[in-house]
Parts: sequence; structure tokens; C-alpha cells
Amino acid sequence: MVRKMALYNDVVICFGDSITEGMAMAREDAYPGVLAGYLKEQFTVLNAGVGGENSYTICSRANALPFTVSEEIVFEIGQKEYASNAYIFKGINGEMMRYRYGVFGRNLPLSNILIDGKPYDFRVERTNSEVDDRYIISRKDVTQKLVIPVGSLINYDYSGIYENCYCTVLLQGANDGDMPIDIIIERYKKIEALNDRFIALIPHYRGDDVAKKFHNAFGERCVDLREYCKEEVWQEYGIKKDQQDIKCLENGKLSTRFIYKAVYGDCHLNKLGYKVLADLVYKKGKELKYWK
Repeated sequence: MVRKMALYNDVVICFGDSITEGMAMAREDAYPGVLAGYLKEQFTVLNAGVGGENSYTICSRANALPFTVSEEIVFEIGQKEYASNAYIFKGINGEMMRYRYGVFGRNLPLSNILIDGKPYDFRVERTNSEVDDRYIISRKDVTQKLVIPVGSLINYDYSGIYENCYCTVLLQGANDGDMPIDIIIERYKKIEALNDRFIALIPHYRGDDVAKKFHNAFGERCVDLREYCKEEVWQEYGIKKDQQDIKCLENGKLSTRFIYKAVYGDCHLNKLGYKVLADLVYKKGKELKYWK
């Protein structure tokens, strides 16, 4: 059988931070990679997880929250590129906008931006310290002097990749510190509004109160890994609980059996944890009739 090559309007995009990216995992073992294997006859799955990013930068990468130029950018005649430090952009309320890995994710670098509606190229040059990373904005026409004022609005130009995507899956918030969960949910809602098909992954490192708020906000579109791993996972995957599993469950935590390096309290998943999460996302998509 020769499978149809998926076009960008056949894309499932998985937005998030290092949990989505798959810290220390092979690309195919993070949950988007496992999901891609399940959906390979129907869709392309893009891993848009970027380690270290917070909910605002993730939302801005999805064009769900606006951000602006934080310093005056001046191109002299003949100058193609403008270089600055990692604080060249900011959120509308002054949020820090630090991007990594070519912005969009390791398997799909995003290099096209619009500043006040005009196209530019954008890239991140890595250094030994993220604070010293260089952000490079370049233009094509160098015949005129150009001044881009502070506060100019920025959007990413996805050229149809995101605007025409089939479904969005989202897991974010691990790098937001003590930010109230209501704000995280509000930002999930911003991305949900961009696409008719949406799956919200409930942060498995948070408690029952957070899960309840997610269910109230997103209803049947939620996937709750921690809840599933309380009871159902043991029978369905043929896993026998040990004392450490029981201890984690008694404390309301995801068992370290599913956690990277089995460190209690860590939020990163191991290969088994990603497999279970991908299975849940796949089942949820079938339940919602997003895919076969």
C-alpha cells in the first residue's frame, strides 16, 4: 500500500514545552512521535514542543497571544540583518519572550515573521548561555533605511501550516511557576479558539483541583493521564503495582513508573509514560471522531 503524503492541511500539531518535546527521548518515543505512528496513514503529526518555554511563548508561537518589538530596530541602507539579544520581543504586558530551537520546534524550524504585517526572516543563534542567544531579523529589500518602532506587532507567518492544520493537541504550563491555573486555562482557550478540533492534555503534575477546572473548561476534549494511571492503566497494560506505585498513588501523584529516571515529583515522562499518553490521545481523537 502506498500511503498518501499528508499535506499541511492534514497536520496534527502538538504544542507544548519539554514534556511534549520529549526530554532525553528519541524523537519517535515522545508522545507526538508515537501518535505519528498511529496516524501515519491519515495525518502528519508535528512535534511543536520546545523545552523551557512558558505558556505565553507557546501561545505566541501559535499566534494565539500577541507580542511586540521591545526595542527600536534600525536597518541602514545596504544592511540586511539586525542582531539583538534574547529580549528583543516582549508580551503585551511586559512578559519575557525568550524562544529556543529555531522557535517552532526541532523538527520544524520557523523562520518567517510579520512585523506590522510586513514579512521578515527570523532565526535564533545559540550560545553557551541562553541569556546571550542572538536573535537575527533580516529583510530582503536593503535599498532604503528602515526603522521599526518599539511596540510594533509581531505574528508568525505559518504560510498555511498552522492556520490550515487539522487538529491541535496542547500540554503547557510546566515552566510557569506558581501562575494561577485559571490563567493557564485561559491560554489553552486562546489556542483552542484557533481550530475546530482540539485536545487539551491536563497537566499530570498537578492535583485533582486542577483536573476539575480543566474538565469544566474543556469537557470531553480533555485527556487526563494522571487519573487514568490511578486504576485503569494497571489492568489494561498488565502492570503489577509495587510499593513505590502505591506510595505515589496514595500521595495523589503519577507513579514514578511512568516518569523519566523514576524521580519522584518530576514532570517528565519516560518511554512507557509517553506510550500511555499517546494511546490516550489517540483514543480521545477516535472518540471525538477526529480520526479513524
